[in-house]
Amino acid sequence: MPELFWLIASGCALAAGLVCVLIGVLGVYRFRYVLNRMHAASMLDTLGMFCILLSLILAVRSAAYLPKLILVLLMLWVGSPIASHLVSRMEYRTGKDAGQHFRKEDRS
Repeated sequence: MPELFWLIASGCALAAGLVCVLIGVLGVYRFRYVLNRMHAASMLDTLGMFCILLSLILAVRSAAYLPKLILVLLMLWVGSPIASHLVSRMEYRTGKDAGQHFRKEDRS
């Protein structure tokens, strides 16, 4: 019975993470302005990574893998928002729309 609980909890966390990542991808695709795209990507990507790695932690439940998974989580949690912030700052300082080449209808 306890094994089934951990399996269900891991599956729920994985499903929540995949939904967050999917919504983030849709936000990146649908928004036109670069800063809106970066916001959707960084916020939902970070939450999705947390849920997916939480799912791995719940599924493995081993003391040997726990520090490694936590280290990966911390590195991704710090790296993704910093990268998004740097791209957003570049777009703000240059004043150019870095996403203007994504779709043809954006240029008109």
